[in-house]
Amino acid sequence: MIPLNSYRWRKKAPISLHAAGYRAIDTIWIVFSKILSITFLWLICQFPGYANAETSDVDYAVPPPIEIPNKSRGIKEPQGVLSLSEALSLALLHNPELASFAWEVRASEARTLRAGLLPNPGMGVEFENFAGSGERNAFDQTETTLALSQLIELGGKRMKRRALANTQRDLAAWDYEAKRLDVLSNVTAAFVKVLADQTRLKLAEDIVSLANSIYRSVVERVRVGKVSPLEQSKSRVELARARLIEAKIRSELVTARQGLSAIWGSMTPQFKAVAGDLKTNRTPPSLTSLVDRLSGNPDLARWAAEMSLRRKALNLAKAETIPDLTLSAGVRHFADEDDFAGVASFSIPLFVFDDKKTGVQEAEIGLTQAMQNRKAAMVMVRAELVDAYQRLQMAFVEIEAISNEVLPSAKAAFDAATEAYRLGKIGSIDLLDSQRTLFQTRREQVEALAAFHQQVVSIERLIGGELNIQSTQISESNP
Repeated sequence: MIPLNSYRWRKKAPISLHAAGYRAIDTIWIVFSKILSITFLWLICQFPGYANAETSDVDYAVPPPIEIPNKSRGIKEPQGVLSLSEALSLALLHNPELASFAWEVRASEARTLRAGLLPNPGMGVEFENFAGSGERNAFDQTETTLALSQLIELGGKRMKRRALANTQRDLAAWDYEAKRLDVLSNVTAAFVKVLADQTRLKLAEDIVSLANSIYRSVVERVRVGKVSPLEQSKSRVELARARLIEAKIRSELVTARQGLSAIWGSMTPQFKAVAGDLKTNRTPPSLTSLVDRLSGNPDLARWAAEMSLRRKALNLAKAETIPDLTLSAGVRHFADEDDFAGVASFSIPLFVFDDKKTGVQEAEIGLTQAMQNRKAAMVMVRAELVDAYQRLQMAFVEIEAISNEVLPSAKAAFDAATEAYRLGKIGSIDLLDSQRTLFQTRREQVEALAAFHQQVVSIERLIGGELNIQSTQISESNP
């Protein structure tokens, strides 16, 4: 009988599969944890404080927070008279393009989380000394190695990559903010268009009513023989022309209402009219004060984040020139003696053909290009502001001239012509001419007011805020 503590028995006695597995796992864990602990301590000593330096480097204005709805809600179409605030609210909630930008922000947040993750470890199994010749023709001499490996990124690549992803997320948020302002500007501009068309239609209806009244008067005078039938023909032409203009404006109003509702994704507008008043009597602010507010434009504000993004991309490219370290640790099983032993290794790539410096050059070129694009964007936005401001001033001067001089004179001339026509001192042709002058002046006033408000919308988009002209804001009164 062989003693239980004999050396021969311990070498040759069979070992259960569970015991062998436990021994292998213990050996792998001990070797791997010791190597990783030593490596991490060495890395901390080599790169002190690099993590905080990368994650806290925010040298640009952070975009405002974004509220993204979890699911789309049905559109409740407005009925009756639509206010500007209701139109803006509908657009922010249901505009399809804005919703797409919002989901892009959410996707960038997911990419930020992924950029901060550690590389996945690897597991490998290696078989040696089997299916050979002689004693190794089977599996009795097989050496089986089970090893775990881990890539250790040097140079703070993970933190630099996460900082880069954070800035990309902020850039997506700035793009969302720019799109949000675009939507608000489009809604306001479309709202002004509907309001102006409503005013034009009311004016066209007044013209038709007056032209019809004059035509009936001329018909009666022709019947009693006071005027020539030629005047009846001319007054009929004016009436037909007025009705044609009314039909055209009515069609334009339908199109304008359709365009407004399409911004919030509706193809069948249910509202009957919009509320507001185009009248204004306030002087616009100075151009200098508006230029000072250009920093509120998200198209310009995003460039600070863009420059930071390019610098971080350059830092990451420089870090890529540092080779990474791959550690491996595991356990080896010797089938002939049924023994186990630990194994460990490390490897680094050799930058013989590609030293990664071309990535640094590309990042440097990208940074220089971004600087030039930033200058170009600032020049373009300032030029657009100057152009919009000049148009605003021209519209305001035109409004002042028409309201204070031209329109009162045209109205006085029409009243005098009406009285002279009633007394029989002038014919219908002169009356129609004074009528045409009056209503043409009123049309010009409406066009100037609409142009003024459209330029206000353009300037507010450029400065990223309100123009601070109280009377130029569209009121919430009924049309």
